[in-house]
Amino acid sequence: MGSDRIEFIKLEGYNNVQVQWDGKAFKEMKNLKILIIEDATFSVGPEHLPNSLRVLDWNCYPSPSLPSDFNPNMLESLSVINLEDCKFLTDLPSLREASLLTTLRLDRCCNLVNIDESIGFLDKLRLLSAKGCTKLKTLTPCIMLTSLETLDLGMCYKLESFPEVLEKMEKIRTVYLDATNIEKLPFSIGNFVWLELLSLKGCRRLHQLPGSISIMPKVRVVIGYGHEGYNFFEKELSSEVSPMAMFIGGSNLYLDVYYPYMNPNNGIQVCSPNPLIHSDFNLLFSKLRREEDWYGRCRVSVMHFSFRKKFPKIALCCSLFFPAMKRVMIMTFNFRVFINDTLQFSGMCNFMFRGLEIILWCDLEGKVEGVCSEQEWNRAEIAFEVDFPMQRNTRNRITTNSIGIGDLSWSLIGVYEEGNNKDDIEFEDPMSIFPLSSTEPPSSLPSSLYYVVSRGIPQEWVDMD
Repeated sequence: MGSDRIEFIKLEGYNNVQVQWDGKAFKEMKNLKILIIEDATFSVGPEHLPNSLRVLDWNCYPSPSLPSDFNPNMLESLSVINLEDCKFLTDLPSLREASLLTTLRLDRCCNLVNIDESIGFLDKLRLLSAKGCTKLKTLTPCIMLTSLETLDLGMCYKLESFPEVLEKMEKIRTVYLDATNIEKLPFSIGNFVWLELLSLKGCRRLHQLPGSISIMPKVRVVIGYGHEGYNFFEKELSSEVSPMAMFIGGSNLYLDVYYPYMNPNNGIQVCSPNPLIHSDFNLLFSKLRREEDWYGRCRVSVMHFSFRKKFPKIALCCSLFFPAMKRVMIMTFNFRVFINDTLQFSGMCNFMFRGLEIILWCDLEGKVEGVCSEQEWNRAEIAFEVDFPMQRNTRNRITTNSIGIGDLSWSLIGVYEEGNNKDDIEFEDPMSIFPLSSTEPPSSLPSSLYYVVSRGIPQEWVDMD
């Protein structure tokens, strides 16, 4: 049988044996439809590939590019391209004619630099994997892959940008961007409407997520806390979501968490704390940790104060301790604000954490006029609780534990200098003042604190005992 009648070639079981050839063997195979090479290593790349090919699966492809005369007339029937471990591949040519392509694997093509933008418009593509392409900086400017289910760009260490998503992609479920160099994700990633997993572990330059992610109904975001300042969602959000709380831990790490589950009738709004003063709070917290007696008297999940004219802008802080907590957990933070025994704020947010001790910090301020008396004193009550899933018994049944009063390390209220009049805010207990700059806090610290925050270094603690 002549070589022009060969339709199928598959090489396997050679244990990476070195094949010495001149690259011309496929020139006369004009009817070759399927070419699969799994574990053989060729000395040079092919000079020719038959244009009749419908399946090309060549592991460790030995050339930086496909042959220049490779223009298969049946490329529209090509469904799978597997070029994994092709260390010489530097450019992926146009696949515009491969209209039926469902799978494209480029994993560990360590010298791949350029990918033709046509791959962003393959509407039958279900799997696109280029993990470990360590020199790849961009995928393609934009994508419109309506059939895509999985996108894996993990360990593309130099990947700096993510493509714009031009229209809704309702079938995509998983996206892996672990250990990439991406600094910002586009707002249009919200077009992954039914995305279930977005993995961002080790993305050290990525400091915030677009607000469009917050309204995805099923998405689970996996991140790593390896850098300073992680804003969970960007500031420019729709009216459907509002900022919520701040996580602080380790070496000045903090996490803004935005709050999609809010009562629309709230008279009090939640704001992100100013990140410029988070180091001042860390200084405060580090001093508090030296005072052992203070921890025992600050475990309150309900805090009270009085005000008049308007609800003040305050910072609400509490610390929770989780012994032997080594894995990333999901926690639900609920709290309510009552003014004159009437509920004025209720809401909930979910966020991830890891560590033995976490500090929750959010700002509260009045949202609308008329929720309280301007002439008389108003009594405010802030109540909160935290729920988190815990594994119970040997069957790994997941239950929910509610954090009670005894589980709080401490709590405090901070009142901002700017925009507030201290004469219009009262706590029920007598107050005494001592400076933050003192070398050690007093031996008897309060059950809650009136803490004044200025633009620079905080100036006062006010004891309410």
